[in-house]
Amino acid sequence: MNDFQHINSPEGLEQLIERYFDGMTTVEEEALLRHALAHCPWSSDAIDEAKMVMGYFAAHSHQQRQQTIKGKRQLFISIAASIAIILAVGGYALWQQQQPSDVCIAYINGLVVQDDDKVMGLVADDLNMMDHAGNAMSDQLSSLGEALELDNE
Repeated sequence: MNDFQHINSPEGLEQLIERYFDGMTTVEEEALLRHALAHCPWSSDAIDEAKMVMGYFAAHSHQQRQQTIKGKRQLFISIAASIAIILAVGGYALWQQQQPSDVCIAYINGLVVQDDDKVMGLVADDLNMMDHAGNAMSDQLSSLGEALELDNE
């Protein structure tokens, strides 16, 4: 650091501010300037302007850090949620594979019937009844059609 190692007057601080805005300060001098602006008791147009500019950059830098942290937190939450969904779907798929797939169940008058032969017999009886009903309707329609043909002759 040059003559600005210890800033003892507002004029010395203003000279450092001028060097900063001219792009002539070192990294150490910039750190000294930030520290001096944060803790100095003096006020002038140049000092107040530098405080505002340095305060803006400090607040903006803090805001960027907060957004980075927030972004990382959201990324972590998204990854955790994805893993939870994958585990849930995988667990459900494994559970489904362990369930027997060839179970016949029928509910007859509020009673559960799980005997495969009884259930299949009931289904066959129902299909036979529907077949007979369909044949009966076909016969009736056929005889109705014959009756209409006789009337038209």
